[in-house]
This record gives sequence, C-alpha cells and structure tokens, in this order.
Amino acid sequence: MIYLLTSAAQYSYAVEFNNEFLNIDNNDDISLGQFTRAQYTVPGTYLLDTSVNQRYFGTRSVEFKADASGQESYACLPEAWVATFGLKPAVFKGLPRLADGQCVDLSGIEGASVKYQKNLARLAISLPQAAFEYDDPTYIPPAAWSDGLDGAMLDYRVIANNRQTWGAGGSGSSRSLQSYGTAGVNIDAWRLRADYQAQQESTTQDRGEREKAFQLNRLYAYRALPSIRSKLSVGEDYLNSDVFDTFALRGVSLSSDDRMLPPSLRGYAPLINGVARTNARVTVSQQGRVLYSTTVTPGAFTIQDLGSSAQGTLDVTVREEDGTEQTFSVSTAAVPFLARAGELRYKVSAGEPRQNGSGSIEPGFVASEVAYGLPLDWTVYGGVLAATDYLSNAVGVGKDLGALGALSADVTTSRAKLRWSGEKVVGNSYRINYSKHFDSLGTDLRFLGYRFSDRTFTNFSQFVGDPDAYASNASKQRYSVMLSKRFSGLSTTLSYDHSTYWNASPTERFGLTLARSFSVGNVRNVNVNLSAYQSQSSRRYDSQIYLGVTVPLGGNSTISSSMQRSSSGGASSSVGYSHDDGDGLNYQVYGGVGDNRYVNAYVGKRTSTYRANASVSTDGSTYSSVTGEIDSSLIATRYGVSAHGNGINGDTRLLVSTNGVPDVALTGQVHSNKNGYAVLDGVPSFQGYDVRINMEKLPLNTEVSNPVQRLALTEGAIGYVDFAARQGLNAYIVLTRSDGRPVPFGASVQDAQNNRELGIVGEGGVTYLLGISADIRLVVRWNDTEHCAVGKLPTDQALTDIPKPVQCL
Repeated sequence: MIYLLTSAAQYSYAVEFNNEFLNIDNNDDISLGQFTRAQYTVPGTYLLDTSVNQRYFGTRSVEFKADASGQESYACLPEAWVATFGLKPAVFKGLPRLADGQCVDLSGIEGASVKYQKNLARLAISLPQAAFEYDDPTYIPPAAWSDGLDGAMLDYRVIANNRQTWGAGGSGSSRSLQSYGTAGVNIDAWRLRADYQAQQESTTQDRGEREKAFQLNRLYAYRALPSIRSKLSVGEDYLNSDVFDTFALRGVSLSSDDRMLPPSLRGYAPLINGVARTNARVTVSQQGRVLYSTTVTPGAFTIQDLGSSAQGTLDVTVREEDGTEQTFSVSTAAVPFLARAGELRYKVSAGEPRQNGSGSIEPGFVASEVAYGLPLDWTVYGGVLAATDYLSNAVGVGKDLGALGALSADVTTSRAKLRWSGEKVVGNSYRINYSKHFDSLGTDLRFLGYRFSDRTFTNFSQFVGDPDAYASNASKQRYSVMLSKRFSGLSTTLSYDHSTYWNASPTERFGLTLARSFSVGNVRNVNVNLSAYQSQSSRRYDSQIYLGVTVPLGGNSTISSSMQRSSSGGASSSVGYSHDDGDGLNYQVYGGVGDNRYVNAYVGKRTSTYRANASVSTDGSTYSSVTGEIDSSLIATRYGVSAHGNGINGDTRLLVSTNGVPDVALTGQVHSNKNGYAVLDGVPSFQGYDVRINMEKLPLNTEVSNPVQRLALTEGAIGYVDFAARQGLNAYIVLTRSDGRPVPFGASVQDAQNNRELGIVGEGGVTYLLGISADIRLVVRWNDTEHCAVGKLPTDQALTDIPKPVQCL
C-alpha cells in the first residue's frame, strides 16, 4: 500500500512501497528504505556540491545526522563552514547549535532552507539577503580565505635581441640580453619577495665590450591581516599612500587593503593606451623599477592588468624593433579612503627613504593616514608625514555619490627647512579627485583629477633629493582624465594628462581611441580602430594617428590593414595576415611601406609551462632586428616542482591536482602534466575564484566528479585544489552476498572513502558502473544499517551483455 502525501507542502510523511507492484519473485531481495521518507537521508557522510543562494560554494563532505526522534535527518553544517557564508556577525552568533555545538542550525534565520537535491548530488542552501553583512553576492568573507601552501616560486622573463644597422651613416650591430622577475618564499601567511632586473648589452662601437647590470629593486616580506583588513609589509618597498606622493622606502608599513572589501568598494586599476609601429617592447616602470613589460604587435595597444596597487606616476617606454623609442607618463590614482559609516581605515609607515641620486639624504620618517566614515556617505580623512626639519599634513573630505561615482577634495601643507640653504619654506597643495567604475559596459570614468601647488610647496622627495633638482621639480598644476564610453557598438577611450611646473616647461599627453565592430554581408566582426595621440615636453613634440581594419577570414585567421602617421617617423601603411590555431600557437606576417619598404614576421606559443615568442623585422636598407622572448614560472611545494605559463611579480597562483590523471584540460589552454598537476596564474586575491575542468575536452575513460571548485586566496598565496578525477574501468557486474543471494534491488553502491554514490543495484544484483578506478574500494549499503564490501572488479575492458559475477562480503 502506498500512503499518500495529504498535508500541506511544507510537511513530509513517509511513503511505503508495495513490493508486489514491482512484480519481483523474491521480495526479500528488495531494499527501498532510502526512498520511503521524503527529505530523509540515511545518516552518514556524502560528497556533495554545495550552493548558497544559487552561488556555487565548492564540493565538500557533508555529514547527515539523525534528529532526536530518529525519524528524520539533517545536514550538519560546521561552524567554521557557516562562517564563510558572510553572515552578519550578530546573526551568526545568535544561530542555535546542534549535536553538542558541532552543527549550526540555520532555521534560526527566518526564510532559510537547507535542501539535499539527491538527483544532482547537491546541498542547496537558501538565505535571505538581509542576513548577509554585505549586499554583494560576489563577496567572499575573510573566514573563507586561504593562505595556501608553503613553498617557493620564481617568475622570470628573458628577452634577447640582435639588431644590425647599415647605410650611409655607417654600419654596426648591437646585442642585448635582459631578464627581470621575482623570486619568493611562502611560509604560512608570510610572503618573502625579491624583485630583480638584469641586463647585458654590447655593440660593435664598444669593441665587443659588454655592459652588465644587475640590481635587486626591492627585498621585502608581507602578509595579509584579514581580521583588520590590512597588509603588513617589512623591508624595501614603496610608500602606499593616497594622500602623499609615492617614494621608495626601507622600513615597515601597515595599510588598509581595499581588495579585502566587496568589489563595489574597491579602487581602480590604471589603463595605458598607445600605438606601436612594429613588434614593440612596452615597459612600464616607476622610479627605475620595472613593473610590467610585454611585446605588442603593430597597431594600437591597451594595457589594463597592472592592478590597483600601482599608484602615482608611471613611466611608459615603447621600444620599436628599429631601436627608436617613445616615452610618456601616466597618472594613476583612486579616490582616497572612502569608508562606510562608522568604519575607521588607516595607513602607517616608518623607516627611511631609499635614494640613488647624488646629494640625496636618507633621514628617518614616519607617515600616517586615517579616514572615518560619516553618515550620508561622507568621509573625512587626513595624514601626517614627518622627518627631521620636515613636516607635511593633509586634511580632506570625500563623498560617495552613488550612481554618480565618488568625489574627494583635500589640501596638503608642507613645512621644510632646506638643508642646502637653511631657508624655511611653507606651501600648500590643493587636489580634487573623481572616480567612477561602472559594472556595466556603459561608461567607465577611471580617474579625473586636478592639483595645484604653491611655488614653495615641498614634497618629501624634493626635500631628501638632489638640491640641484629642487627648483626644477616644483610642480604647479596637474590635471588628468581617463574616460571610456560605449555608444551602441562604438567604444571610445579618452585620456588627457597635463602638467605645468614653476621652473620648467609644461608636459602634456592627449589620447583618443575609437573602435567599432560590425558586419559586411556574410562577414561578421569586422573591426575598425582609430587612435590618435599627441605628447609634448621640453625636449620633444610628437603626434601619432593610426587607422586599422581587421577582417576575419574564418578558421581563426584574419587579414588586417593599417595606416599611421607620426611627426617623428613619417607615414607608413601595412597589410598583414595572422592565424591562431586555438591551442596556443599564433603567428603573423605583414609588410608595408614607410620611409622604406619593410617586412615583419612574428610567432608566439603558449603552453601550460611557458610562453614564448620570436619576431624578425627588416626594411632591407637600414636595419634588421631579431627578438626572442621566453616567460615562465616555477613553484616548489610538498607536491613537487611545477612549471607554468608565467606569473607576475610573485602574484597569487593555484596548484591544481587531478588525482594523478594526466592531460586533464582546465580553463584556458592549461592541462595537467604527466604527474597530474597543473598551475593556474593570474588568480585574483581575496575574491571568489571558480576553478573549472573543461568537460568538453575530457577523455571518454576519464571522469571528474567535482568539475567546478571555488576558493578565495590571500595575496601571493600558492593555492591548492584537488579534483576527484578518475581514469578507470566501465564494469557490468552482478553482485552476490556470501550466502549466494544477490545484493538487494535498490541498494546503493558507494565509494568507501567518501560515501559518494556511484550506482544503484538493479534486479538480481545486476549493476553498471562507469569510470571506476582499478584500486577503488566499493561498499554497498541498504536498510540503513546493512552493508557489504565489493570484491575485486573484472579488469577486462570489453563489455558484454552478460554481467560478470562479483562477490560482496
């Protein structure tokens, strides 16, 4: 007899199945107990995908416990796990505990539910948004962050160039070999980093003598302090300040890190635009330290992955293959210290400046900044930077304008006694900043700023620097803007930076980029790009205009044509062909006409363990250039040494284990190596990150039970995730017990290690198992308490229509 569900939807009653209905002769060999009670799960531990408000929360072992009556069961949610959901502290603390405090009862939150979706092997948790600390579904709270593995890392980039010149002015050659990167060690939450750069150059003019240079840009250690959302740094670093100008220091710093906040409250990363005539090397540096370097193909380029940690003025050098260079500066900033109501944020640094120039000094200093959030989205902030004979203080106010962005204004006053003259000077500097980062693709006003400084205003770098450069470095006015806007298919980017000085010529740079994608007949995604740049300084004036058209040919191939003109290099035009095979190999061949005819070839390769490219260029009459580059990274942990594409400056990365199964494809073009490991770089810090198996490229004999995993890592961590990949057998078997009877119909076949269900026994003990590894231990469970261990599975891969007998003892 079947008892019907006669109550309201929120109540569940047991269901009894009539075995006669199944028309099976031996009713003793039927076990349907697991299906008789709605929302009932046999007590035990299960490996389940979990979600909170439909957001994937990883795969984990979930224990189901019987309630006090013994008729129902519930999922035991450990306190440490619930803490990662991001609930308000008061709500989390007030939730009842079950099983002597082992489990958190979410029913204490009105409207909450916990459901085990057996058909999906998923535990679905639903919570009202009002229970969360932040109204941001993408935010991962500090309790869920991982410091990763202990280990060591090396990020390196090696670039070699050989250039030959000839013509009326004479002939010659030059060779260069340069490398830069970061070495690091991770111990618990601490990260030790050493940034290096090395260069070796020789030319025929110096009679083969080689000029060598090697330097450590900085050697420092840091760690995240999640409890106070801050970062502690010790050693050689740079002043992390939103109020004072950046300079190199040797000492200790403690600063708030807005990456630990929800995305909507974080800062803004710089955006760099430009145009290259050839396969050019673009280098971004600050005070002589290389922050970023890459090779770009001819045409307009955009660099936007520097990260929000790059602050102040950045120097950009574009070196063409014919040896010519263009340089310009980009101003970066964020609205200082916007804070929520009642929140106090701070930055403190102490030590001494690191100086390289002649005549400079290195006095001890201390710098501090604070901000406090007021009601109605107002923030007040200020700071002090003090050293012997020097004092600078700032005070300002900021306002969150909601959908309109954020605005701040401040004034900084300096008092300095100049050591070379004994003169006491006092001056003010006034600043207004505005920033807005839109979530949609509409408009992105990254930075708009204006600053005016008195003639007598002295920043700290001027005070400790070369006396001869004091007057020439006196800034007067600076205003900058970076604006991106999309108009129904037309993307525009505008940048403008203008600086004037009290005792030097002004500098400025203007840039405008227009891009449009459209279709012509059956040809889709035709791209047109128009870029114009103009820069002026005391030493040179330069203007550039570029027009490029790219037409897809199908099969990942494109043909492109461009025209460009610059005041320094004249006019040129080119046409080229490029192809990307989709598996990491791409190449490009193009030729053109400028001052002379020229031809260029480029090939690049990206694999799981390295990135490499090579290019050759010549105009046939004045120069030829050959450049090669290889980028790679190494990490060493208790799981061994693994190489990967390339990390940047010792940043966060992830070691992935596929349980010893090789050649498992992950996101992008990364595959696990022969030992079943892969490394993903470019992993964001303090944010949720989904690691995914590419199921479309998974071999037929390979199964991954948890193809998506989510985690959040602290800055610089070597994270670790383990995918339950199996490369094994398909088995068609009949299970019999020790007394010769078949295992009951409806019994559950499970992995003995994690209780994951792998199949259900059919009539007469017949069972079909897919992707079972040869060394797996299987157990069969029925009637809540009865079970048996499955014997050795047949190793014959060939399946027949006759099941092979296997004992279950």
